[in-house]
Amino acid sequence: MIQVLKQVSKQWIARVISLCIVGPICAGLSTSVLAADGSHNATFLTGGSMTSGLVALVLVCMLIMFMGIAIGRLVDRREGFLNIAFALGWVAWTTGRLGEVFRSAPESKTLVLMAVESLIILIAVLLTLVMMSKADAKNVAGRSDDVSRFDVAYLRSSFGQSHGVLAMGAAIVGSFIVAVLFGQNDLPGQSVGVGFGAGIVGGLLGALVWSSAGTSKDKKTLPGPTPMAPMIVGVLLCGFLAPMIGLFKPGAGELLALVAKGDLPGYLIVSPMAWAMGGLLGVPVGHSWVEHAAHQTGGAPAKA
Repeated sequence: MIQVLKQVSKQWIARVISLCIVGPICAGLSTSVLAADGSHNATFLTGGSMTSGLVALVLVCMLIMFMGIAIGRLVDRREGFLNIAFALGWVAWTTGRLGEVFRSAPESKTLVLMAVESLIILIAVLLTLVMMSKADAKNVAGRSDDVSRFDVAYLRSSFGQSHGVLAMGAAIVGSFIVAVLFGQNDLPGQSVGVGFGAGIVGGLLGALVWSSAGTSKDKKTLPGPTPMAPMIVGVLLCGFLAPMIGLFKPGAGELLALVAKGDLPGYLIVSPMAWAMGGLLGVPVGHSWVEHAAHQTGGAPAKA
């Protein structure tokens, strides 16, 4: 009983830190980045000053990395995922409207800079997840938590077979489908909501593909439980892929007209931070639905 209370206390202390301290600090750094017209409608690298935006982005990444590693090691990895997502959610919620970003700078450069920003965030998040993981695997409630491992050996095993690549691809496709269907306007709240929904569907489809793809012979060489790494990486990659796709469809030359009509494609209304938040917050939810269903139907028990 005492051990359970101790674990719960750690979890809530971690959530207070991420929601009430680290998140607001990161949001403050985000809102310090101004667009060329002086408004707050800018992401880190699309603002009026590239240098100040890059400094703010690096500071946010460092804060998130330090907090995530500390929570992942002192509490558990899943709590680390959750609290990194909380901090990223603060930033995504306070980021300016992407439609206004495109209105003030409808050049191809803006889309490229958003893709670069997403890559920086992706690298920072992956480094954090790798550093909070250990090969001996953390425990959750006394059970081996292999599905949340991000150590290099486990990543190599997860992506070394067709299962991992297919699961990542399914997560990307599912995330884009959600963005296109539900991304109707560029309000920050919808960006956050679509990012979260994309993560859920990405985790759901990725886990389904993992458990159904390949032959039984192949599965003998794979990790036992379905890892979350391919799906999380897939959703994180959407932050890079979305603006790169936007370069060709609809193309930078069409952005102003689409913004004026309110017809921006759904994948261009989700900010880089919202994609990253969705990967860490939504994927575990969708993944757990598949694992729970497999357990309920008498499949291989999920090692959560």
